Amino acid sequence: MSTPTRALLLAALVLGSSLFIFSPQAEAQTTPVAFSMTFSDASVKLDVRPGASGVGCTSLQVSNEGAANIDVDVQISGGGVTISPSAISVTLAAGASITVPVCAIATVRAAYKNVDVQATGQGSETTTHLNPQTKFAGFTAQIEQYARLSIRADQPFQRVGPGKEFPLTFTVLNYGNHVDTILVEVVNQEKLEEAGFIIALSQPQIEIDSQGELQVPLNVRTPRGTALGWFNEYHTIIVKASTTLAGETEARSITSNLWVRGVFVPGFESSFSMLALAIVATALARMKRDNE
Repeated sequence: MSTPTRALLLAALVLGSSLFIFSPQAEAQTTPVAFSMTFSDASVKLDVRPGASGVGCTSLQVSNEGAANIDVDVQISGGGVTISPSAISVTLAAGASITVPVCAIATVRAAYKNVDVQATGQGSETTTHLNPQTKFAGFTAQIEQYARLSIRADQPFQRVGPGKEFPLTFTVLNYGNHVDTILVEVVNQEKLEEAGFIIALSQPQIEIDSQGELQVPLNVRTPRGTALGWFNEYHTIIVKASTTLAGETEARSITSNLWVRGVFVPGFESSFSMLALAIVATALARMKRDNE
């Protein structure tokens, strides 16, 4: 056999051996990676009122749905809340799954809102880490609204005369974590009216932003008799502020004390006015005569 022929046969043998050796490895690299991620709850509630934990928990299930062993790395985040754990790394055999508790944590008195929590998982074949796959899952962390109120009397004590009309103001404060619609009422209004008072509340229902306050005016007229009389009485006005938030019972009350003291003369005001007009008219007439 000539030298060129031997060289050609040797080259063909080497090429055929190379294809036989490397083809199975190429097939091994195409083993599919398949997995799933699922949270057990679509949403969790976080109670953030003072004294509460501010924690809401669910669980994440990671399942290997392929034929190869896989490594899965999961990152979990949610703006405005802390996630624990925020990272999970697992190795799963074919057909295996794992369930991991996941909690969202908000600070006490956090503002009412909904937070989207997102989990991103990357899975790859354990040996080669080739052909990685990405999956997503999530849930909603609901920071619940709560009510917390305070109220103060801007005039806690006032001395007034009988038959007098005057304003009282009360300041309501919203220490809750969201805007609140608040009902304001005079608790003992019926009793005061039986005693001769006239009570007029201009804003029986108010809306206050979180950490805000609002003054509520109350118009009061003290008792006036039908005959000459001396008043020296103490009365208490009780004002109550209550939340209207569903499921909440938050309410606060405050008192303002009135000392009604003095003499009431029926018709005195009009008689005095007529007398004053008569005096002025007399003075003007005298000045006119003097000028003439």
